[in-house]
Amino acid sequence: MHDAEAQRAALGIDDRSALALAMELGQGHLFAHWPPPGEEQADKQRQLAQLRKLDAQYPGGLRAYVDNARRLLAASRQGDNPYAGYVPEVPDGERLALGDDAFDRAEQAGLAVAGRCGFVLVAGGLGERLGYDGIKIALPAETATGGSFIARYAQHLLALQKASHALTGDDRRIPLAIMTSDDTDGPTRALLRDNGHFGLAPEQVSIIKQELVPSLTDNEARFAQAHDDPYRIETKPHGHGDVHVLLHGSGLARRWADDGVRYIAFFQDTNGLVFHAMAAALGVSEQHAYAVNSIVVPRRAGEAAGGIVTLRSPERTLTINVEYNQLDPLLRATVDPEGDVADATGYSPYPGNINVLIMELDGYVSTLEQSGGAIPEFVNPKYADEARTRFKSPTRLECMMQDYPKLLPTDAAVGFSRFERSLCFSAVKNALPDAAAKFDKGLPPDCAGSGEADLYALHRRYLATAGAQLDTAPTETFGGVELALFPIVCLSPAACVSMQAVSARVGTVRVSARSALVVDGDDVVLEDLVLDGALTIRAAPGARVRIAGLRVHNRGWEALSTAGRDVPEAVAIRGFELVRNETRELVFDTPGDYVVGPEN
Repeated sequence: MHDAEAQRAALGIDDRSALALAMELGQGHLFAHWPPPGEEQADKQRQLAQLRKLDAQYPGGLRAYVDNARRLLAASRQGDNPYAGYVPEVPDGERLALGDDAFDRAEQAGLAVAGRCGFVLVAGGLGERLGYDGIKIALPAETATGGSFIARYAQHLLALQKASHALTGDDRRIPLAIMTSDDTDGPTRALLRDNGHFGLAPEQVSIIKQELVPSLTDNEARFAQAHDDPYRIETKPHGHGDVHVLLHGSGLARRWADDGVRYIAFFQDTNGLVFHAMAAALGVSEQHAYAVNSIVVPRRAGEAAGGIVTLRSPERTLTINVEYNQLDPLLRATVDPEGDVADATGYSPYPGNINVLIMELDGYVSTLEQSGGAIPEFVNPKYADEARTRFKSPTRLECMMQDYPKLLPTDAAVGFSRFERSLCFSAVKNALPDAAAKFDKGLPPDCAGSGEADLYALHRRYLATAGAQLDTAPTETFGGVELALFPIVCLSPAACVSMQAVSARVGTVRVSARSALVVDGDDVVLEDLVLDGALTIRAAPGARVRIAGLRVHNRGWEALSTAGRDVPEAVAIRGFELVRNETRELVFDTPGDYVVGPEN
């Protein structure tokens, strides 16, 4: 490399400080290719500008990042156990089932406080892994209506807002924050703008963008240079734990607390079922005064999913997610030589984490102000040699949203709300071939088709729990994944804001196995309905509709395989297309009272 002081002199005072910092941190290799002063100045300035940006966006700057990286890499190389000294225990929590009295009580308690909850959508991803060219929140959650994930989430918030207002008289708007990335920020803003924020007021929605951190090439935490551009440092996402830094650094968490928001709920970008458990989980937080409440699902022993565990040591008690590859060895080394085994329920006693968290906001803000929002990090290099000196590919420091309890005092109330998977969790994350491989192994396929089918199945269950009769249709296989699509029941969030709301609007209802029923409206009463075919009901706000003696029989809908057919990408990734042969449509677009009977 040429003389460093000569380089600095050629670049000006700001760049001189960036260059000096990098040299102090042992990153001199970044400049080894630089030509003499005066040459390729724009590229040099670009490289140093990136260094300045990376330094500014990480808590404590690049000096802290390198120090943390070297410490964690040394621990990783030595094989340190992060849970050394801890003894695991089964955590405390609430187990609820749809239709039970305890579920109804929790749901009503949650609806009462839902208007004072802020929601955070941790949405940083593109749909490439799914085979979808776009941001994941724009993907249709189901094709009966074509509504996207973000549209459905917005409708759920509006439904909670209205229900909470009806119970409390408080007409405040529920705030929503969306965490984006470099890839998704522009498309997310455009999606919201072009669709009128899906019914939310623009001031309800805040965007917080996650930044990147340097990739690391070795145990000395040297930054990786991009293969196609020696003047660019290779960067990677720091992990969804950054959401806490962003909520603190933006001042958003503090503003929400000052505005009277009591809870903050975090949810993921493509889980169409999650809001069906949200009100009940909020009620559990109220009932138990939880500082942190994880929505969890039953977990099979040994399943490749993190488990919620209470860890005790002489110094502290911690209730937290433990990744599956760490849980079994921890159990074997401490409390059970057989490791992670099922209890009398047939499931592991350690419930499955789905990365949906509800936190009491005042305590959350106080903790963020003490920590700066920085979540304890980890590093997971893939070593190329037994001595653990070389990496197969660059690594980086990471942090996880669900590790927040590590920042809490030992006496903080941390628990969980456990629901059946079918009520609250159906991730859409796998392309169809990968989903088929998982299905063959008896695992949830977690693809667009299964996510859609699971939504219809839950809505069928809502109607059945309320007393409706629904015939059972045989499953069908699309792209190697077996799905139970029919009868299709697709309720808008306003129509199923709570189980009690559904029960109050369902009377004598019979739905045949081949039918499709779409209900969009918050005041549609199915008093007397026999359906054998397809029926859609759309009622605008203020339209009160009573279905009293309606009989529908038509050719209905069918699901056809997309194999070998020219269909839109968002349809192709499901493996099936809903073909609408014949549909009875009832549309009520003005406020008023309507009755639809046999003569209609």
